[in-house]
Amino acid sequence: MLTGQNKINLILDHVGIKAPTFAKHVGVKYQRILDIQNGKVKNISAEVASRIIDAYPQFNIEWLLTGEGEMLKNGIAHEPDNGTTIGSGRVIPYYDAEVAAGTEYGMEMMQTAPVGVIEIGGLLKDSEFAMRVYGNSMVPNYPAGCVIGLRQYNEHFIEPGTVYVIETEENRFLKRLYYSKDKKAFRCMSDNHMKHENGPMEGEYFYPEFEIPFEDVRRLLRVTGVIKRNIL
Repeated sequence: MLTGQNKINLILDHVGIKAPTFAKHVGVKYQRILDIQNGKVKNISAEVASRIIDAYPQFNIEWLLTGEGEMLKNGIAHEPDNGTTIGSGRVIPYYDAEVAAGTEYGMEMMQTAPVGVIEIGGLLKDSEFAMRVYGNSMVPNYPAGCVIGLRQYNEHFIEPGTVYVIETEENRFLKRLYYSKDKKAFRCMSDNHMKHENGPMEGEYFYPEFEIPFEDVRRLLRVTGVIKRNIL
């Protein structure tokens, strides 16, 4: 299987430019490309792949991410549009890893390869990659089985009340985020406000809010769109 190093060097050979110029063209720091080129980083991330496709749409994003298939999209340099593109014609990687819309899902946070790509139109046009939702805590807005578009969020603040995917070392949650009162943690709120109707938990929420300290957050992803099951 091709490594990130193999792929980036093949790309540079194909476009006929050096890594510093390539990094400038795709809009990433040169060090990120150099780390892939030298084998320090083993694969091309979804974010970098998406930026490469934006700058050089002739490359096949599935090949960039997995090493499978052809390096170039068939006929893109010479063929007119044959109607196979959908919406914007842009594709993003799709991961079938779990995004927990609940509190009961413990997940391995291993770096996994995407299972495929999704052609996107207006619904996910600002997304870098897509992931499937599991669990019911975010219904009706994000039901189990829907696919959400995501974008890496690099700001040092959140917009309270906005939906994010929040990752820790062991878990990944889809939640509506607010700041805690002491401003040292994120309050994770569910859209599903259903309560227990009987038993020892009567009157309590099925999906109570919880907090994640800032220092435990490994990554934040902004939800940029959703495709629900009935329109998949």
